Amino acid sequence: HGLTGGTSVAAGFIHRLGWKSDGTVVAWGDNGDGETTLPSGLTGVTAIAAGGWHSLALTSEGTVIGWGLTHWGQASPPAALTTNGRAT
Repeated sequence: HGLTGGTSVAAGFIHRLGWKSDGTVVAWGDNGDGETTLPSGLTGVTAIAAGGWHSLALTSEGTVIGWGLTHWGQASPPAALTTNGRAT
């Protein structure tokens, strides 16, 4: 597989993310806890990060969005880092 138009990649324990120059994100690998199920409407991304079983994206609006395993809140950014209730 290849990632075209890629700007950055991030690696979690069992999944990977690719951030593309058009502000979109692609994900691949294990999806046992939603690691590769991207949040609906995830656009305008300016940075990505992958943890063990969770991921985070920063949007051009300054919103931090998380997804994946969140047993300890790691994929649920604090309200101060979200807008319009988009934390996950």
